[in-house]
Amino acid sequence: MPFSVLVLAGGRSSRMGLNKDKGHMQFKGTSLIEYVINNILSIKGVIRRNIIIVGPKEKYSKHQFTVVEDLYPQKGPLGGIFSGLQYSKTVYNLVVGYDMPFIKPELVEYMFSQSKGYDLVIPAYGQELYEPLCAIYNKNCLNTMEQNLKNNVLAVRSIFPFCKTRWIREEEIRIFDPELHSFFNINFRDDFTKAEKFDYQRGKTIDST
Repeated sequence: MPFSVLVLAGGRSSRMGLNKDKGHMQFKGTSLIEYVINNILSIKGVIRRNIIIVGPKEKYSKHQFTVVEDLYPQKGPLGGIFSGLQYSKTVYNLVVGYDMPFIKPELVEYMFSQSKGYDLVIPAYGQELYEPLCAIYNKNCLNTMEQNLKNNVLAVRSIFPFCKTRWIREEEIRIFDPELHSFFNINFRDDFTKAEKFDYQRGKTIDST
């Protein structure tokens, strides 16, 4: 089943401080966004021409992927997901945040295996936690998204009641990602330090100190 990958890179990195775009900050010998994309390229079925970066063209055009700007600026992740889906040429689309370096390819492959007949496939874990930026979106979601954006209803969860959703439960997630590392994202400078200590290949635990 062909699919695209939408890498959301439109955030302002305000929590990072120092007026820096975290996507271009160094991480394990490359930029954070390049590390994320290289990880995504290890997912079965991902091809370079189907990777779409959703963010400012002046920041990301040098990365040699398609870059799409927000059709609804300053509308948060919902606006970014909508913009990427609108541009995408495939029905199914993996949405990932550009600050999530440890997404497990095996988990994503399992999610795609469960996606037939659903508008959304979203991991859910813990006490009513879910991850809309490591999820699969069908273009069927576009009409609901656009209506919400026009009405300034910006929470991604606001589309859930109107979409047929397959929740990937915690017991399913842990088969492929026992420590839930896929949902670790980098928001603060200290998170870079934690993530640098994490050996993804060996599966060591992220140091929370």
